[in-house]
Amino acid sequence: MIEKSRAVKIFLTLVATISLLICFTGCAVPEGSQVGDKAPDFTLSTLDGGQVTLSELKGSPVMLTFWTTGCSACIYQMSFLETAHNEAGNDVEFLNIDIGESSYQVQATVDYYGFSLPVAIDSDETVSEAYNIFYTPTNIILDEDGIIRYIRKGNFLSADEILERLGDLE
Repeated sequence: MIEKSRAVKIFLTLVATISLLICFTGCAVPEGSQVGDKAPDFTLSTLDGGQVTLSELKGSPVMLTFWTTGCSACIYQMSFLETAHNEAGNDVEFLNIDIGESSYQVQATVDYYGFSLPVAIDSDETVSEAYNIFYTPTNIILDEDGIIRYIRKGNFLSADEILERLGDLE
């Protein structure tokens, strides 16, 4: 009876050890998704029928916002992003990346609210996966060299707050 109990303990220890090893190797944060990392490059289709490639925006700071149409915090923040964009002018590139939705659904939301910022569609969610996005909105600020300098999970509360974060790049 003691041998059987010991064998069960050894078996459970082995299973726990293997499970932890799998999690540590398979649950790692993707490279390129943390402050200080080079932002993963991507090319996405935009709502206006074009395409945007992140590396082509190099040379200017970039504000990436990952969002969905059903996210009320995302919708709430959009007017602040537009105001910040208008105040920053051509000094900062703004790009809103919709995660996993159809262009028709996104276009309907953009039209309904009258948003004017560029919107790209990450329909297969490969870009959001590369950036380790699990929460919307997630805002990522890149410097002019494409290095991630700031990540905010959750919405900004004002355009001034966005501009202040962008000003931290100087």
